[in-house]
Amino acid sequence: MDGVELRMVNRVMQALLDQGKPVLLEDQVSGKTLEVAPDSAAAPDGLLPVFLVAGEAVWREATGKGFRLDIQQDPAAFLGYRIQNIGAGSFPVVMLSMMEATAQASGPGGILMNELGTVWRAATERLERAGGPSLAPQDGGASPR
Repeated sequence: MDGVELRMVNRVMQALLDQGKPVLLEDQVSGKTLEVAPDSAAAPDGLLPVFLVAGEAVWREATGKGFRLDIQQDPAAFLGYRIQNIGAGSFPVVMLSMMEATAQASGPGGILMNELGTVWRAATERLERAGGPSLAPQDGGASPR
């Protein structure tokens, strides 16, 4: 079987979030910071797509390879997107990459979900400066919202 079992990524990410810092999301409209429950954060229709895209950026910068993420629009999803499949990579690589991206986006009060976009942008810019494979959405790479 190619790729990584999504259900396992969901379960392990939820277990890590259950034991770690709170997951925080700044509402761009109200400016309020909301705490997201670990089960919602780790769900395929929750914040898992954001964790995966940021983790993929970390891995692509290091190796030039991505996870072939299949992310689909879903109006019922937390942020309007759902992860359908992780088509490449291995379970340890996907998890470690997401954990590194999460560490980069963490502050003293918790995991700052809005900062995962900064992690993605920084990796993309470094890759482009180095002449590596682009992560830009128009080039087939995923972008966190």
